[in-house]
Amino acid sequence: MKGSFRPSSPLLLEADAVIVGSGAGGASVADVLTAAGLSVIMLEDGKHVPASTAPPVASEAFASAWRSGGLTAAIGQPPIAYAEGHCVGGGTEINSAIAQRADDDLIDYWRKLYWIENFTPDELAPYYERAETSVNASHTPGPLGPATNILRQGGETLGWKVSELKRGQRGCRGDNRCSFICPNGAKQSMAVTLLPKAVDRGMRLLAQTRVDKIRIEKGRAKEVVACSRDADGKALSIRIKAGMVFACAGAIHTPALLRRSGLRKRIGDTLRLHPTIKATALFDEPVDAHQSRLPLAAITEFMPEQRIGGSVFTPAVFGLSLAEDWTNRGPLMQHWRFCGSYYGMIRPRGVGAVRPLAGMSEPLVRFKLTPEDWMALGQVLTRLGGAMFAAGAREVFPSISGHEGWTGPDQVHEFWDEPLPKAATNLMTVHLFSSCPPGEHRGACAVDSYGRVRGVENLFVADGSLIPEAPGVNPQMTIMALAFRAAEAALSHSAREHARSAARDRNRRD
Repeated sequence: MKGSFRPSSPLLLEADAVIVGSGAGGASVADVLTAAGLSVIMLEDGKHVPASTAPPVASEAFASAWRSGGLTAAIGQPPIAYAEGHCVGGGTEINSAIAQRADDDLIDYWRKLYWIENFTPDELAPYYERAETSVNASHTPGPLGPATNILRQGGETLGWKVSELKRGQRGCRGDNRCSFICPNGAKQSMAVTLLPKAVDRGMRLLAQTRVDKIRIEKGRAKEVVACSRDADGKALSIRIKAGMVFACAGAIHTPALLRRSGLRKRIGDTLRLHPTIKATALFDEPVDAHQSRLPLAAITEFMPEQRIGGSVFTPAVFGLSLAEDWTNRGPLMQHWRFCGSYYGMIRPRGVGAVRPLAGMSEPLVRFKLTPEDWMALGQVLTRLGGAMFAAGAREVFPSISGHEGWTGPDQVHEFWDEPLPKAATNLMTVHLFSSCPPGEHRGACAVDSYGRVRGVENLFVADGSLIPEAPGVNPQMTIMALAFRAAEAALSHSAREHARSAARDRNRRD
């Protein structure tokens, strides 16, 4: 991508706007601002990894595109492993590009609970439509493969609603490397769609540039202070003065940045995620999940509270999943062609927190599940196991260390009324949000209804941090919709601010 560059010397720059982060939120903001003719500088902590150089090997892909190589976790009992993109395009480079909207009733609930202005399903619909158009959200034509058919058959056999999933795609070849950066550019990530448009309009994109803090004076963000590295790895100081600053570094690193900048009230106190438990299903006939796309159907009968879906499957990724209990699960590796990887996720009641640590590049992340969450995880795992057996599974192995697995549908109910064993349960998530919830309820909200940080005239949040609570669906479309909305509101706010300033100047002259 032209315009994605690394400096060779310290820089002192100016721009109408600085955007911190290049994922779904940052790219959407860039699309709005550059279309309006503003000069924009975007700062991205990770590398630029073009599709032409996307690593085909899991270990190399994790190292180049995942934060900390994928080894990140929220502290709790148990810890919950989470994944973040760490490259130009952010999480959109490593996700499955599934396009879903938040439930209408949930949007209305959030509006009332947090007192969010102009936040109805109808008012958000144009922003969702813009997001879907940006990534060409569409159903995948042709046969979707046995891995998808297993979910569909299992759900339909049990009489549950099953939905085919739209994805952001153009000419997907089914390489099954969504988590590794798409090698042919078919997945419509931000590095393929909105970022090139913004760069063509003049946006300057600095990769491998970490923002240390935002300097705030007299209620205004005055300067963004960052550190980049040249081709030899030498640290370089980057300082940027801007009329507006957008924190779009994600639900973990946006609150960490704001706190490093001296802003703390309600920031990073309300992290939400989708606790997810996986299961491996063994079948009598080959699934060969590695030869087709990830499962593109989901059991949606119990949404938004619970959702059952399928994971990306390659031999390497499958081996990594078995490694959590290799003593008991290792023998499954020899039967990998007959296996599929599926999951159940819940919308939790628990809440987490994000805190930066002095001298550390990664913040401290905590998350505590409630008793209700443990019951919901047991129920969604029961339903997942039942669906697998309804689809013809021979054995199902839940992601619980030391568990012997189930050999029939009569066994899957062991956790329906009993919480899962905390010490042995392995949980993960790829969905993070809600660490800076919006609204006019000042006792609960970090930012106003449109993402402006309270007390700072020209500082805005526009990423997953803005989703008020866990949405129960893949969040990218909601992140983009809220970022488009926040950017438009910021432009309008800036115009009013300029008008007031001009009026004050005229009054002084008079």
